[in-house]
Amino acid sequence: MTKEKAHCGVVVPMVSPMTPEGTIDIESTERLVDHLAKREVGIFVLGTTGEAASLDHHERLRLVKAAIQSAADRVPVYAGISDNSIVRSIDSAREYFQCGADACVAHLPSYYKLTEREMLVYFQKLHEGVKGPLILYNIPQTTQMSLPVGLISELAHLPRIVGIKDSERDIERMHKTAELFAGREDFKLYMGSAILAVRALQCGFNGLVPSTGNLLPGYWRDLVRAARAGQWETARDLQKKLDAINLVFQDGNSLGQSLWSLKVALNAESLCRPHVGIPLLPLTEEEARKVCDRVASLLLPASSV
Repeated sequence: MTKEKAHCGVVVPMVSPMTPEGTIDIESTERLVDHLAKREVGIFVLGTTGEAASLDHHERLRLVKAAIQSAADRVPVYAGISDNSIVRSIDSAREYFQCGADACVAHLPSYYKLTEREMLVYFQKLHEGVKGPLILYNIPQTTQMSLPVGLISELAHLPRIVGIKDSERDIERMHKTAELFAGREDFKLYMGSAILAVRALQCGFNGLVPSTGNLLPGYWRDLVRAARAGQWETARDLQKKLDAINLVFQDGNSLGQSLWSLKVALNAESLCRPHVGIPLLPLTEEEARKVCDRVASLLLPASSV
């Protein structure tokens, strides 16, 4: 994927289907990838929604290979390489590109609090080592650090850095980012905070990365299509429906609990078993029933869209 061919639209941060033992469930992975590819949305594996931090190198590679093979060139597949070791990130990128990944995605290492200069040098060194398209990932919810917009501007001119996924829920930052980058063909903007989806598209973002896209990829695809056609009322109506679905998973839950809840809903649609990896734990059967009942009351059948 060159800068000129960067994907726009919906890129779903795919959950990582797991067995009860915490290894990758290949059969469910193939089923979920097919579900997404049929609805013409891109796929991002090994992100936050994909519990990448809980998977070892072997399982990450198994997931990347299975996703790319199942997608079969129907949609782009992006692979997360985030790690506290830059050497492991670069090595992973090499392997994932050999498997056929369209781009790699990386956020900051999260153990040390970094200065802006350290952030800059980190991504410069990562860019030197990653021999393919690289997408920046800003997610202060997990790294506890925010990539300054000015720093992004410096990095955006590097030849293999093709875009950013920004999951920071900050409207002022969103507008400032759009002012700097919207309309550029060589650097794409992806909004990772689902609640800001329509606003982001209105101010010039190129795509969305919504976790509920695992369950409802067709709705997210249609929202983007409506926005591109200038049908903003339709887009806002879809946003309201999707916000209600988001609340099922997020309301009162930690990030880990919301990921389990999403897998519970996917299990109800026979797309993915509800297992999460240590250190995350499942909630009760009663909680699982509540999730399924709330989703069913809001929007079904999920798998048809």
